[in-house]
Amino acid sequence: MNRIKGSRLADGHHHHEHHDLCSRKDFIRRLGLFTAGSAFVLGNTPVQALQSSSLFRKLAGLETNRVLVLIQLNGGNDGLNTVVPVENDLYYNYRGDISVAKNQALSLSDTMGLNPAMQSLMPLWEEGKMGVIQSVGYPSGDLSHFRSTDIWLSASDHDEYLQTGWLGRHLANENPDFVENPPNNPLAVQIGGASSLLFKGDALDMGMTLNDVGILEYLVENGVIYSMDDLPETVYGDEMRFMRIQANNSFRYAEAIKNAYDESANQVEFNSENLGRSLSIVSRLIKGNLGTKIFLVSLDGFDTHANQLNDHTALLNELSTAVSDFYNDMAADGRSEEVLIATFSEFGRRVISNGAAGTDHGTAAPLFVFGDSVQGGLIGEDPKLEENNLDEYDNLIHEYDFRQVYLTLLCDWFGISEEDAQAALGSEHEKVPFLDVPNTVNNESSTGPISFQLHQNYPNPFNPATTISFTLQQTTVVRLQVFDVQGRLIRTMIDQKVQAGKHSLVFDASNLPTGTYVYRLQAGRRAETKSMTLIK
Repeated sequence: MNRIKGSRLADGHHHHEHHDLCSRKDFIRRLGLFTAGSAFVLGNTPVQALQSSSLFRKLAGLETNRVLVLIQLNGGNDGLNTVVPVENDLYYNYRGDISVAKNQALSLSDTMGLNPAMQSLMPLWEEGKMGVIQSVGYPSGDLSHFRSTDIWLSASDHDEYLQTGWLGRHLANENPDFVENPPNNPLAVQIGGASSLLFKGDALDMGMTLNDVGILEYLVENGVIYSMDDLPETVYGDEMRFMRIQANNSFRYAEAIKNAYDESANQVEFNSENLGRSLSIVSRLIKGNLGTKIFLVSLDGFDTHANQLNDHTALLNELSTAVSDFYNDMAADGRSEEVLIATFSEFGRRVISNGAAGTDHGTAAPLFVFGDSVQGGLIGEDPKLEENNLDEYDNLIHEYDFRQVYLTLLCDWFGISEEDAQAALGSEHEKVPFLDVPNTVNNESSTGPISFQLHQNYPNPFNPATTISFTLQQTTVVRLQVFDVQGRLIRTMIDQKVQAGKHSLVFDASNLPTGTYVYRLQAGRRAETKSMTLIK
């Protein structure tokens, strides 16, 4: 066990120095506003390609509309006060006045209860759409926020230092046809969070990271990342204006994100707290058919060394309300079966309270999973609080390794083979049975995605005209649009119901300059994009 100085409130100035370091790192991270490696283009050449990861290529190739929404609880969530062992006297002896009373806890079983602040989740629990995986952690748990967060995001061992994330591993060479066939949507989007490691590959950041929900809100409302307002009329202001114009123009996915947002609506009124705001936008992007398969959102504040009852109660209420609203919003449009929600935190809290009405950094804690495909209920044994079942620092001993949960998500939700999933995680583990989904990952319904094929234009390169063809397997409404590489709409070639079969349209670019252009076909909930080159 790595019990660093600073993990307890009792460590005095070491604890404060540890959190000052956290604040400095967070400040430095936020100076950049956002990083979105796969979203940038220099000229017509992509700097980083989301699909250059072997794992992400497999995700991109899946004929599935399934989406994974990860919720990161930053700071170390106190599992014992979240899912409460209400029949264990040791819990009440250890926790004293910060314990959750048995008569207040929401019943999950004869021995376990849910924090009353999470009342919003009880309908999902009662419908069997909420699972609690108890005592999740990893061997020799590290009690540093930074190190343990990196371990969870990289799926490394406690003494293994990786610079890649478990979802960004096994970076391959850029696809040789990337310029000719660029992705039309980001495969992964992170909103906030203490680290952007999750989507990093060997050399590339393969996900799109927005440091807070305010930036995303500005993007979906205005179609750009940076505002041109309020810049001073000085040389400095001119330089900033130029840099912001370049950044806005180079952001590949701005148009796709704004279009997806504009084409959908929330059926549920979300609360105005950060997590609710984040999930309300995620819901609209999913319903607007952005096509992104993984979203990571975060909720800060779980480092409850003091005043835990008030602070932790408010956080759990925010979490449960936001998750409930998100699920209900997806269900209102008949899309809830497409989404799986999972929570995680870098560690739990110490079993014994710290004397300052709080708890210090600990180890194992429960994870939540939500969705129509979840096997609802408690998974695993109740926490063992007897002294001989705790480690040398009086911390819980985990029952499940967090990488077992990751393996299950990759295999049972996305349908990736165990061999590929184990390779992404870097070690072998056994799955945890918390999902009940069909063997196939194609979760389409009669009102869902329409099967079609978008063909490469011919000729290519071309001047001044080229033919764009596509094949439909059934009659449906389709939209075929052409964009420049900056995401600006050039022309809508068709937007109407089209009969099944092969169709061709001529794109005349006589009035356009030399360059690369992108054409996108959308049919039902599916969309496909290809690029073409005009040379004059």
